[in-house]
Amino acid sequence: MSKFIADKAYRMINENNELVVCCVVTGEHKRGALLTLEEIKSSEKKFEVQIKEHRSQRSLEQNRLLWALLGKMAEAMSGNKRRVSSEECYCIMLEEANVKYDYMLALPEAEEMLRKTFRAIRKLDEREVNGKTLNMYQYFIGSSKFNTKEMTELIETTLDKLAELGIYDSEIELARREYQR
Repeated sequence: MSKFIADKAYRMINENNELVVCCVVTGEHKRGALLTLEEIKSSEKKFEVQIKEHRSQRSLEQNRLLWALLGKMAEAMSGNKRRVSSEECYCIMLEEANVKYDYMLALPEAEEMLRKTFRAIRKLDEREVNGKTLNMYQYFIGSSKFNTKEMTELIETTLDKLAELGIYDSEIELARREYQR
């Protein structure tokens, strides 16, 4: 099925009192919309419509770059006795970038569900509450909710941290030149 990007959407009611959703498509996206329409018209089956916010290719590239940088950071930080994951570096950078976070007490068996709910979560402590062992978690609002500007700030903070740690290579330097403040 083809994809296209719409600028606006409208609702109408047809003569059978059915809801009709119309999308306004402009520019180079018209072709994709027309192809989608032809595919729908030629099919005798029902189809699923999914609407989601358009993310620029730039945001996707930023996400790939961020995780590549976090991987380099984790690899360098793992040179000492304990293994550091990219996810732990992600939490560190979200915290350093002053991204919103909060705390939660939960049963240990809830950790898997919490990891599915929040991209960045870290177990901080164990506590006894009313005779039960509970874990204290810190969770972050992850970068998947960031706009391009917020991602740029997180990448810049990550580049600063890499420099502070003395981690350099050609990919990092290329990113540093692109994101120089």
